[in-house]
Amino acid sequence: MDTSRRADFADPASPTTVSFRPGDLEIGDGPRTEGPSGQNDDELVRLLAQWGVDQRQWMVGFPVNLDFDYRPLADFLAVSLNNVGTSYGPAGYNISTRPFERQVLEFFTRLTGGDVDQVAGYITNGGTESNIFGIHLGMRRYPDAVLYTSADSHYSVDKITWLLNLDTVKIDVDDKGEMNLDALVEACVSRRDRPAVVQATVGTTMTGAADPVAAIRGRLVDVGIERVHLHVDAAFGGLIIPFIPDHGPWAFDAGADSLAISGHKLVGLPIPAGIALVRREHLEMVASHVTQVDADDFTMMGSRDGLSPLMLWWALRRLGRDGLARRARHCLDIAEYAERRLGECGAEPQRMPNSVIVSFRRPSRAVLATWHLLDSGDRTHVIAMPHLTKDHIDRLCHDLQG
Repeated sequence: MDTSRRADFADPASPTTVSFRPGDLEIGDGPRTEGPSGQNDDELVRLLAQWGVDQRQWMVGFPVNLDFDYRPLADFLAVSLNNVGTSYGPAGYNISTRPFERQVLEFFTRLTGGDVDQVAGYITNGGTESNIFGIHLGMRRYPDAVLYTSADSHYSVDKITWLLNLDTVKIDVDDKGEMNLDALVEACVSRRDRPAVVQATVGTTMTGAADPVAAIRGRLVDVGIERVHLHVDAAFGGLIIPFIPDHGPWAFDAGADSLAISGHKLVGLPIPAGIALVRREHLEMVASHVTQVDADDFTMMGSRDGLSPLMLWWALRRLGRDGLARRARHCLDIAEYAERRLGECGAEPQRMPNSVIVSFRRPSRAVLATWHLLDSGDRTHVIAMPHLTKDHIDRLCHDLQG
């Protein structure tokens, strides 16, 4: 296994990339436990894991929290967990974590302004599956609907458009990065003979902006558009916005029919996961009993991961709502600090109100690589996640000025 090492201000013990020599990972006809260089497989994967842990020092450009440790759950790596079907009833396969999954779902239901008796859901493999579920449900309710979404919505919308063969209209955003509701109303009125599935975004990928969810349904009803399914993609912002003082309704209490939140972004997980929530009254469109696994099911998948619900329960049990609030406040504080420090070092920072994303002038390729920053034309951005500290920002500014 080869590494290319950091330079300048960086710790020389932390490589910027990891690569493997030819043959290191090859699977042959017979059993083997080492590569052609004689390096044992156990040593190889330990080195890769340590490299991943070390990236906490440098990961500033992606919406992922690296401050976690689930090794107390290691015993479950020898258990075949499968939450097939829904978590609300029994299944033929019962080596599962369904009771833990239900507690996670109830926690997020309360956090998003829902009633646990009126909202249901499941743990997905990430925000894209959660969005597929919500939009698919909207299309089952209104098969001839048009999908409307922000021009700054997540790239999964393009995948969903292709997968479900949808007519999709992307709505321009205003100078705050929010969906322009006047433009949305105009687009819906021009197609008033067809229902609307509207995906609002709470926490856009590049700026962290939040669409005005609470105003959407009312604006459409005012012009006679009443057949509406409102899906909220809160994969990124769903664990920040609840803790912004006086923000107001943004989820089920704002009229949402379905909702997506990421599990691995603010909470932090070693594998991607998401939360899909929906009003129970809509589930009759997709629910059935599956005889092959003797389970009730409304999910998009067949077999479902049982480990990520357990890890989410483990983390949330130790955080609680108060712990999440502290994390959100920390992220907002670090974003504010990054905006100030990047300004001081001449990087021309920009930040939307209440956003944990700070964009700035694109630096050199070496700095992009070292700090895991995206190359987005003439700009890049820092995303303030729970593992970031002021030290991260100070070291980044040092490299920018170097």
